[in-house]
Amino acid sequence: MSEPMALSVRQDEMQRAEALRRRMHGRLCGVVPVLDHLTRSRSDARMLIASADLAGVHLLQDLPAPKAGSFHLGGFGTEPFEAQIRVLAESLERYACNVAPLEGRFPVRYATHRELAAAGENVPTEAQLTLFSAAQHGSGDFWFDRFDPEAELGWVQLPSLLGRFSGWIPAQWYFLGYAPPDREPWIAPAVTTGAAAHTDPDAALAAALSEAVQIDSAIGHWHGTRPSVRITGDRRTSIIDNLVREVFPRGDLAPEFHLLTNPDLPGFTVACLLRRPPGLVPQIAVGLGSGTRLVNTMYRALLEAAGVRWLAGWLAVERRIDHGPGEHRPSGDEFYDLEANVGTYAAADGAKVVEDRFAACDEAAAGDLPADDDRPRREQIAALVDAYRGSGKDLFFADLTTTDVRALGFTVVRVFSPDTLVLPLPAAPPAAHPRFAAYGGFHHDAPHPYP
Repeated sequence: MSEPMALSVRQDEMQRAEALRRRMHGRLCGVVPVLDHLTRSRSDARMLIASADLAGVHLLQDLPAPKAGSFHLGGFGTEPFEAQIRVLAESLERYACNVAPLEGRFPVRYATHRELAAAGENVPTEAQLTLFSAAQHGSGDFWFDRFDPEAELGWVQLPSLLGRFSGWIPAQWYFLGYAPPDREPWIAPAVTTGAAAHTDPDAALAAALSEAVQIDSAIGHWHGTRPSVRITGDRRTSIIDNLVREVFPRGDLAPEFHLLTNPDLPGFTVACLLRRPPGLVPQIAVGLGSGTRLVNTMYRALLEAAGVRWLAGWLAVERRIDHGPGEHRPSGDEFYDLEANVGTYAAADGAKVVEDRFAACDEAAAGDLPADDDRPRREQIAALVDAYRGSGKDLFFADLTTTDVRALGFTVVRVFSPDTLVLPLPAAPPAAHPRFAAYGGFHHDAPHPYP
């Protein structure tokens, strides 16, 4: 007697993305209460851009409701599935970074740095905790406090990826959802650099590591003296070249790609510059991508640049409504968010700052750049972890997957190293960070252009 036929139901990519959206998106109780697909003008590339906001995570820190779009949750793609799955996954990542501290898995220990060091605990050095220069602290309107080894901070213990040990990191650096007591000095903001969400835990870890290297490379390049490498197209980039011809309007200025090299960590980080002719806004937008394959990385940077261009255009509209015709110059306080910088560089004067920084570059054909890393994912992860170890860096991580995120089939992880750079608020670059020595020192104090 023959075996009964086993049936399986397979869904295409868009069906799976739509099924996830139905479980996440709801105006009353969804992780994502607002999900929009943004329109484009005739002069924009034929790409899809999705945007989302999170359910009331601001209430966890007793903050006012943020304005629409301020979470900067975006998904970009040339196909509907790409845009939708990217924005949903990024929303889960940001949600977990806010909510994970509330599950009780990460107890906070209150102590001074001096007490922990005297007890033999593994903590960052005083130099690693002193992120800002005396000039920044002395400016009068600087938001952050000086690091004081005698001041009590909240610390969270994180396992190391380098071995069977752990270390203590300021909770205010690691968790978006951490609400410090009034007595605790604010020495730096929490960001999500090095966080990623994926249905495959190994893929989540690989993406988190890749983003950590990406931001280190981008911020090191922007504020340091290390030149970028402008990539000239050849047979290696034919797929990207064909895509640009297909989706960008005829006569549009071609995207420009720059490799941002890292002093001691492997992988590709690429910045994509999208320009408009003089007189049009935004004049320039910059997107970042990272990965182990050059062309894939260029594609990610191109997608993000398209999203940043849309954001910059919308900010220009908002500024015209709020301030009338003419170029608005933001105040210093405005540069403490991740929008004023994008809007400023969209105008002609600001665009020149970006142009000048990326003009200090070398040039190489894509085929002359390092080969792609096509090893299995776990081997790539091991090689990157070894690079941290070999260059004397700490590397910590945590699984931030909350119960509800796990129920959706996702894993969220975040990696963190006190030895590398994270995305700073544009008005507060970590000018005293020891990492800048590897990038030729801290030399450019203009706000970075990344959202």
